[in-house]
Parts: sequence; C-alpha cells; structure tokens
Amino acid sequence: MKFEVKKAENCFSDAENYEYRIEVVGSDLMESLKPQTEHLRVNDKLRRPTFTAALNNGVQLKGLMGKNVIKVGYVITQATEQKAAFEQWLTSL
Repeated sequence: MKFEVKKAENCFSDAENYEYRIEVVGSDLMESLKPQTEHLRVNDKLRRPTFTAALNNGVQLKGLMGKNVIKVGYVITQATEQKAAFEQWLTSL
C-alpha cells in the first residue's frame, strides 16, 4: 500500500506522533490490524465513527472508520525502530 506521512503537530515537543494518508478507509485497515492488536476499540455511536488500536509493540493508532487518514503514536524511546517497522508493514499490505 502506498501512503503519505507527516509529523503531527501537538503541544509536546518530544512526542512521536505521525499522520498517515493511506489508500483504504479505517474500517478496512482494522481488519489487517486484528492479528497484531493488543486492544481494539470502535466507537460507532459518534456522528463519525472512530477506532483506536494498541498494537502489541506499544504503537497507538487512531482514525475515523470512513476516512483514509490515521494518526500513529510511537513510544519515544523506540520511535525510530517502531516507525520503520510500521511503515514496512503498511507497505506490505
């Protein structure tokens, strides 16, 4: 899968949060995430349903079910390795 990535703006200077624009919507991505997810939550009671996922390696994902943009937060001490592994996995989809 092809994607675009940019560092997400927030108020914490040392945060490792990135925004990914992907080729599929959040609901489709969730199916691929299930095998490596420690915690997966869907909130479909909102006007725009959302999902959050905590991967087994500590990476946090958030997104809208019907949009092709996700936000990914990496553990600060492992951000470089986690980002590379996540992007490699995303490319393989």
